[in-house]
Amino acid sequence: MKMVKMSHSDEIREAYLFQEDLLKKHQGKVFDELFKGEWFKTAHGPCYKIEESCKLKMKTLDQKKARSHILNDIKLIPGIGNSKERTLKDKGYKNIEDLANHPHFSLKATKFLNNLEKSPNSLNSFISRRYSGSHPHIILASCFVDVDDFLFFDIETLGLKDLPVILIGMARVSGNRVDVKQYLSTELKEEKALLANFLQDVDENTIFVSFNGRSFDLPFIKSRLYNHGIKAAELNHHHLDLLHFSRRMWGDQLPNCRLQTLEKHLLGIKREEDVPSSMVPEFYQKYLKTGNIGPLIPIVEHNRLDVITLAKILSELYKEVDPDN
Repeated sequence: MKMVKMSHSDEIREAYLFQEDLLKKHQGKVFDELFKGEWFKTAHGPCYKIEESCKLKMKTLDQKKARSHILNDIKLIPGIGNSKERTLKDKGYKNIEDLANHPHFSLKATKFLNNLEKSPNSLNSFISRRYSGSHPHIILASCFVDVDDFLFFDIETLGLKDLPVILIGMARVSGNRVDVKQYLSTELKEEKALLANFLQDVDENTIFVSFNGRSFDLPFIKSRLYNHGIKAAELNHHHLDLLHFSRRMWGDQLPNCRLQTLEKHLLGIKREEDVPSSMVPEFYQKYLKTGNIGPLIPIVEHNRLDVITLAKILSELYKEVDPDN
């Protein structure tokens, strides 16, 4: 049986039919019936928070093996290219630890070793000077931090620029589960509280993990914080943008590297009753116009699945770069 690909116009038509069904099905229902969240007061006004946990066994890497794999690449030391690498290895300098005893490269090698497990930002800086920001070494290096320091996050907005954030989803992995926390604006005036609460979930050890978040989500959050006059740190934490790693790892194997394409081909997941990202503003505006919370349901679910998928994709990337594979 031949599969017929849905066109963009068909997708939009389906989305509107889905929206109408949601409006009929959830007429008169209230938030706590559908989301089981809670309102709570903040210094910047009220905010609605939704929390949920689910099972997730995320792949991790053996730090000793990851360390050895990185140290074996002596080209990470400035001044060493392919030719110099061959010469040095012929002379017995097999890894960066060996170079700590080299008459010329000892200072650079020692500096690298001092930063290897001390600071992900410093180590990433070393790697990025030699390779692109999507090099597998950066994924390997991320295993030197605690898994629970990863903050997987994704935002939903009313547009691409200078419009409110309506939902921020975050997830942290702990043991064999992933804990998801979402801050939802039930009214546009709640955006300030939503943004402030995002900041409270970020600490000095946080490692951001997103999908195109370095270019879109994080700059958008910073812009909205500035718009509301909320002072915040630079938020220049170490950031794993999985879009770029995914393109490098699977870009030539898949039709595209959209998040849901990765879900389908890597994880075997196909979403049902999902709202297209481009239709999120329309669904939210319908909720505001009618007071019917039905159109919010797929927005919240879409965002929840996105942040969980981020953890699963990072796990898949760990499998790909595992030195034992």
